[in-house]
Amino acid sequence: MADNQYKAFLPTDPEYLKKTAEQIKEKLPIEEIKFDTLNKTLKCFGIESDPYSMVSLASLKTEDVQKVVTESFGKISSFDKFSLEQQEALCVLWDYLSESDPIEKCDLIFCFGGQGEDRVNKAIELYKQGYAPKILFTGQKASYMTNVDASEADYYAQKAVDAGIPLDALILENEAINTVENAVKSVKLLREMDFLPQSIILINHSFQMRRSYLTFKTNADWNPKLMRLAVNAEKYTKDNYYKDIEGWSFVFYEYIKLYGARLMKHF
Repeated sequence: MADNQYKAFLPTDPEYLKKTAEQIKEKLPIEEIKFDTLNKTLKCFGIESDPYSMVSLASLKTEDVQKVVTESFGKISSFDKFSLEQQEALCVLWDYLSESDPIEKCDLIFCFGGQGEDRVNKAIELYKQGYAPKILFTGQKASYMTNVDASEADYYAQKAVDAGIPLDALILENEAINTVENAVKSVKLLREMDFLPQSIILINHSFQMRRSYLTFKTNADWNPKLMRLAVNAEKYTKDNYYKDIEGWSFVFYEYIKLYGARLMKHF
């Protein structure tokens, strides 16, 4: 598969945003979200702009948000050495998104879609260690898969089979195009299969973990026990994400996406 660099982005197409909003029926908030974590970090570096003021149900001022991303990254990059407050703020910004749980044996390992094989490798590892009898892979063919004629789910399933996992241990959802659909369409598939696992390990990249977990939780309304397992992307970790504009953008945009999801009452 071609290893085209995946770019952090905020969706701007109104029809795409409308479709995403309609994927989930409006829900009551299931937990308080610490949106101020982003603002506090920005202030540590002298940035007073409030990026959330640039987001509403009526519009998303992508260019304005991007200006704050660029400005804040420039400020962060200008420091030869961080103060203790700044270093702690950068760590908290990452840690809040990537919160994980102790894992135990369960009914299903659920692997969110996206570029990179770290998630599927972790799912394979857990299966072989006996954590679950089933793995669910989700995702249709993505834009970065230029040299592969398969969906993400099929591609990663083949990786699992090549690693010795039997095909009948895999559940494949081939239509989802984003994190929201990963959850919504996979839950729909599980219902159609009449398989409602009572315990599930959710695997996703660290910075995407909180949003993907909340999205899955609000859709899996039979109330299974969910265990979050955040894995680092191949390139970005807590120690280096802010040293690269793309890494900084991924984390920054996750807070904006969390805010947008809350506005849409997804969780």
